[in-house]
Amino acid sequence: MGEALRTAGAVGPANSASGSTLFEQWLAGTSAAAVKFANGKSAPPPGEYATGKWIRTLNMQGNCYLYIHTSTYQMQGTRPEDFVGGEDEGPAEDPFASFPSTHIDTLKADISKSWEVGKAPLLLCDGDEGYEQVKAALAAAGPVEAVCMKPFVKGVVATKIKFADHVETMRKAAVKMMQAGGTLILDMSDCGSPIWKEKICDLADYKKVWPLWMLDPNQNKSCDKHGQIFKKDEKKDVGDKDWDEALEETIKNYRIVYLSSCGPGNYEKEIVLAHMPQGKWTALRVKRGVDVKEINLKSLVEAIDDTVHSSGMVPLLSDPTENTDTFLAFQNTQVIEMKGFILQKGSIGMDGVLEKMRAKLVSAIKNGQTLLIRLTDAQPNLNEDYNKEDFFPTEKVFDCKTEEVDDEVVEQHFGGFGGQIGAPGMAGAAGYTQPTDLQKRGTKGVFGVQDKACMLKVFRESEYEAGTPIARPGFRVVVSTNLPVDAIKEKLSGLIPLSKCKVISVTTE
Repeated sequence: MGEALRTAGAVGPANSASGSTLFEQWLAGTSAAAVKFANGKSAPPPGEYATGKWIRTLNMQGNCYLYIHTSTYQMQGTRPEDFVGGEDEGPAEDPFASFPSTHIDTLKADISKSWEVGKAPLLLCDGDEGYEQVKAALAAAGPVEAVCMKPFVKGVVATKIKFADHVETMRKAAVKMMQAGGTLILDMSDCGSPIWKEKICDLADYKKVWPLWMLDPNQNKSCDKHGQIFKKDEKKDVGDKDWDEALEETIKNYRIVYLSSCGPGNYEKEIVLAHMPQGKWTALRVKRGVDVKEINLKSLVEAIDDTVHSSGMVPLLSDPTENTDTFLAFQNTQVIEMKGFILQKGSIGMDGVLEKMRAKLVSAIKNGQTLLIRLTDAQPNLNEDYNKEDFFPTEKVFDCKTEEVDDEVVEQHFGGFGGQIGAPGMAGAAGYTQPTDLQKRGTKGVFGVQDKACMLKVFRESEYEAGTPIARPGFRVVVSTNLPVDAIKEKLSGLIPLSKCKVISVTTE
């Protein structure tokens, strides 16, 4: 039967004039497939049904290849023996690498950043699996209420839910989240956006239930207008505060997000962006994977430089043998031994541990050294337990971005490895030139903790030079762990800013 359906010559009697195959007729008659067919996503050409071939594409995360057979529709991650073409087996290029993105580990912070600039984030989850993971991550990050958009898009016949009733459900969910300082999820899953303005916000029946300003982050940072959508029984005093005084505090943490299972390649058509409240939202692709590169120990220095200066990320070294730690220990490196500090909490307290971490950080910044955060087999929560803005601001420590390299000679007192990066290019007693390979690369990694405002909090006056904190070139942050690559995401996700890291697996070969 399968061969008959795929055979180009097997034409049904009703469509013999069109020359379409039984397979195409079946496809066009299948509701879900017909929608995709109508959107231009047709099946492979009929000539390929019988013979077929392997085609290579990217997975939903855009970080590895998938091979799909056009005849059998078999899918696999390893290269088939009879695959023809595309001999380059290098890293798959992500066609949406420049698309604005967040990471599932930093959702809460990135949602707040978007909200603060007046944009409600539209989270693109790249498929059903990503959608479920993002929804779970939002629920784990704090109070949430999810409101399904299908009753607004599909209608009462399909959902058995009256339009007016669902508008009231959405209003109640918003009120609850405003009072709790939580997140309201407008869940579009795979249904697309309601026609917000014409079908809901501008209609007389709903203007006092869900006006258009309810979708504007700038109008939800204080409770000036909210008395009109709160009902009498919802205006209850909280302790010794009036309802609106209490709301003024909690609404500061209130957020709205749109959630979709679409990816950056199909969201514009599937969601129907014209239906969204114009100018009040921004699309963010939610990444979930961990970027991994495998090297040998001889390539360690180059790999670290590339990760920091080309990718703008923090190298996370995975080496169960600890050879990398031994190598780095003999370089001009400040080492934060997390396992030792965890043990010291009992004797010197958390304040004492934070002060030691601060001192290591400041010394590395001042002298242009590498700050190595050595985890070994420890799993400390750097995001919360050790995160303190005037001692060890974790987010700023891991925040690496690339900037263009200046052409002029830059003083380079110390590098992270061997003490003198770019020593062959010495510029006399005045200092060193910018490393030659850095000049060729054209970009350099700069960490948020090197920002003047941040250094004023972390440095103490006794550590100033000429009355101010100094950051010398060469500073970078590196993390090392004994964990194998396949355990890093499970063990360290949520404990360190994993989305800011690139995992480098160091082999003995």
